[in-house]
This record gives sequence, structure tokens and C-alpha cells, in this order.
Amino acid sequence: MTTSIADSSTRVEKIYTRYAGLYAPSVVAEAAALLDAYLATAEQHGLDRTAADEEGGLAVSAAEAVARKYRRPKTDRTSVELSQLTRELTAALTEEGLEIVPTQIRMGTGVAAVPGGPTWGMAGGLAVAIYADSGWELTANSTRTSVHTIHAPATAAGAREVARLVHAVLRGDIANPFNRNR
Repeated sequence: MTTSIADSSTRVEKIYTRYAGLYAPSVVAEAAALLDAYLATAEQHGLDRTAADEEGGLAVSAAEAVARKYRRPKTDRTSVELSQLTRELTAALTEEGLEIVPTQIRMGTGVAAVPGGPTWGMAGGLAVAIYADSGWELTANSTRTSVHTIHAPATAAGAREVARLVHAVLRGDIANPFNRNR
């Protein structure tokens, strides 16, 4: 019996919904591919794929390994890299039809709330930042706020995925990441 990538993606998505943070589709796909590789290896060792991951340990291992990869870079980013990623994020947010607003979040890009969507803090919108020693971070656009990691590549394509996730949060399509009971 073989497990399909779609099934592995569903399993990884279920794991990620229990974790704090947001996960880009490319991260889900990467973790699903790793899970499939784990299961293929188990099969090569004479184990049935279902039995090999009956309790879900391989799925959790794949999900956590890939998410960890996007929490912080192997080496600190340079100011040039950070500026480029911020420009790419701003362009991607604008392409999503979102309004860029001022923010006090260091290295952040502020995004206005959208009509009919949830609001956060006094300004109502969100801010996204990326730092030399971390991945993408989502906060309310206010000075005192919680921070939630957005697990996504620190690339132009990753910036576009981040923008789509932020837009979905602003519309209320994704559960409020700031709600501790989500």
C-alpha cells in the first residue's frame, strides 16, 4: 500500500493546525514529501507504510523538521538581504490588494485591516517583519504585541506566500493566530 502526497499533505496540515504559527503551502508540501520519503524508506525495510506510522511519529517528525528549517537562517542575513526581502514582501502585499501603512515594528511592514475582517490593537491591522536571525514574523500593528512565526522560505516566492497568508488572516479565512484557543 502506498500513501499519496495528497494524503501526506493532509496529515501534515492537521499537525500544523495544532501548532502555533502559520505555515506556507510550500512548507506543507515539503513536509509531505519528507513524510513520503520516510514511508518509502520504511517500506524498503519491509514495513507496511500504514504500520510504519500507525501512531503518527513519522508525520510529526517530518512536520517539525521542515518547520524548524524556516524558524531561523543558518547564518544571519545581511542588511542588503533584509532590504530585498522587505521590498519583495511589500510588493507581494500590494499585489494582494492590501494597503501598506506605517508601523513601529522594527524591520516591519504594516498592513491595514480589511473591511469586514477582524482587527487587532489600536491600529487594527497587522505587521510582518523579517530579521537577520529569524524567519518571517507576524504581529499586530502595535508596540506591545505577540509574535507568531510564519514558516515560509525567505525568498521572493516565500514573500508571496506570506502575503497570501496575511491576507487570509486579515479576511478571517484563517483562524486568528493571536487567539490562544484556536
